[in-house]
Amino acid sequence: MLTFSELVTLDRELKDTPALTLYLDGRSDNPAWRTAWRRALKQEENRLRNAMVDASHDEREAFSCNVEALEAHLAHRRGSLDAPGWLGVVANGEVLLDAPLRGPTPTFGHWGRGVALAPFLCVPNGEHSAWVVVADSRTARIFRCDDDGVHRIDTVRTVVHLEHNETMGAARGGKLHQGTRGGVRRDAAERERRAARAHMLSTLAEHVRQLDPIAPVFVGGTPQLVNEAVTAVEEAGVTPVVESPALGARARVVEIARAVREGLVMLRHAADDAVVDDVIRRFAADDLGATGAAATGRALDDLAVKELVLSDTFVMTQPDVAEVFVRSALVQHAAIDVVTGDAAQRLEEAGGAGVLLRFSPFRTQSVSEGELASV
Repeated sequence: MLTFSELVTLDRELKDTPALTLYLDGRSDNPAWRTAWRRALKQEENRLRNAMVDASHDEREAFSCNVEALEAHLAHRRGSLDAPGWLGVVANGEVLLDAPLRGPTPTFGHWGRGVALAPFLCVPNGEHSAWVVVADSRTARIFRCDDDGVHRIDTVRTVVHLEHNETMGAARGGKLHQGTRGGVRRDAAERERRAARAHMLSTLAEHVRQLDPIAPVFVGGTPQLVNEAVTAVEEAGVTPVVESPALGARARVVEIARAVREGLVMLRHAADDAVVDDVIRRFAADDLGATGAAATGRALDDLAVKELVLSDTFVMTQPDVAEVFVRSALVQHAAIDVVTGDAAQRLEEAGGAGVLLRFSPFRTQSVSEGELASV
């Protein structure tokens, strides 16, 4: 799948070249929607064409040339786009990018130099792979879940070593000895089982320690083993670790895939909530945070931004402003987040845009204004 860094690279290559960028919503849950993207494409092309009333003849010709190239490129697609979202970039009459997107995106077109970057950040292109551990008293299965599906990577097993005389005594007598000797044997067997389980979890931790440290780990299995497995994975230094009650000890591949999808959405929403909470809290405390388009733009102009946060609604309703903000954030190597859901709604109430700051340009400005007023 296309990454944001790859799109930025293409944008740099086209920084002096007029290009047509088109994002299309490819969702087709309803069979009647399978070709809805074609109508949306036409509508967006017409919107862009109507906005070029003051453009030169050469620019209108260049736009029409790129539109024709895109339509010819897509002519063979009779049904859906086979992806929840799609992005195309055309320049000099050539389709340079035909990319399915991991998540849905509102249909949006842009004509101008370079590529429209901001709408790409509305697509859930964050973490999309994960490790899964499913444990019971005998085994801990490790899976990798990514765009290619769910694959079992390894299985760690318990190995119980019973004492020789215990097994022989049970075999000869046909049953366990009664009384004290039987209790001792049962205690010894229980210790062996606990030791074997501890060894399995220790081995699991060692295996997990060697995995990709960036991807989250979802842990499921029998209830009595899940907590111990979570502790083992956390002690391996991997974060985040998420307990997944939906994953039973006999979880099948389809259940694992569904649990990971739901878990990744939960993690993204939690991250969105956290960053919006931080921006709003810092703004309220006058502590290196600001909200609203005007304050965000000013902080970006002063190269004071550590992290830019936009709502998906802001990106799609104010695309030109969002594009300026994103490009400015890239120049100053600031992190960029586009939040969705409840977090986006709360940010919208604060103006749809916010920043975490390296330093406060507002405090400096207010002092200067105060000094000027006192002169």
